[in-house]
Amino acid sequence: MVSGNPIHSALQLNKPINEAEQLVFGSYHIQHEPRTPNEWFTSRFPEQVKIYGTPFLEMKETLDGFTKVTPLAMNFDFFAAALGGSRSLNHHVIYLEHEMQWYFLDVDGIYKTTTADKLMNLYRALLMKCAEELLSGSVDIFNLFWEFRSDRNCKTIIQRAKSNLAADQSFFSPTSPHQRIRGVELHERLILNLVETMLERSEGACLTVTQAYDTFCKLSQQRQLGQLKRSMFKEMMKDLIRDRFDLALRHDVPDAENKHQQAWRGLKLMEAEVLTA
Repeated sequence: MVSGNPIHSALQLNKPINEAEQLVFGSYHIQHEPRTPNEWFTSRFPEQVKIYGTPFLEMKETLDGFTKVTPLAMNFDFFAAALGGSRSLNHHVIYLEHEMQWYFLDVDGIYKTTTADKLMNLYRALLMKCAEELLSGSVDIFNLFWEFRSDRNCKTIIQRAKSNLAADQSFFSPTSPHQRIRGVELHERLILNLVETMLERSEGACLTVTQAYDTFCKLSQQRQLGQLKRSMFKEMMKDLIRDRFDLALRHDVPDAENKHQQAWRGLKLMEAEVLTA
């Protein structure tokens, strides 16, 4: 028998939570375990909600005391930001713009490369997890299971995430706390360490590019960093030595055979430091 009572419906976004009634659930304060898709994602990504707004536009329908919630449209900016992870859980993803490369923070604290396809898999998995946990009859999960997980929506979110999660060259700079595997900044940090801890002023001394490069190669091999071209090494050393010692690279320093070589006058390598490095 079909009820003659009217269906009461309303479009809803997240509403502020009354702090006096809050209970702790997961990493976010809510009044109860999540009962709608909005609440489910808000409990896991509260910071993204604060910045980008509620995850979904939801339709709430009530008939004869029974309420059904249907997520109708998604907030692309929220989901793009959610792919960046939760800092409270030490999860983090960035898009390095000048390399056009995705990186994620691994459990060892080192950033490693990932792909757009893997991020799309993560996004689809989150929607599926939400649908499974809310499979109680009070939530219409069709859009969570099918429409929102389509390739079209996945690609839109990845494109949006490139700007939301963008990082520039300074993110992996030699002085940055962030580290990645085999990034050029690892060589830069080693060169910086060489200049700051293994060189000293000495009147009459002479540090050749060959001496400095050979020392660097030994240190790089010890740390399994791989090779760096001599030309790149020289350019980095020139700038660092100029900044620290105010010395320029000269091209007219004679060697034992009176041939000109590239070197820094008044600078020497502390051999003891090199041997124990």
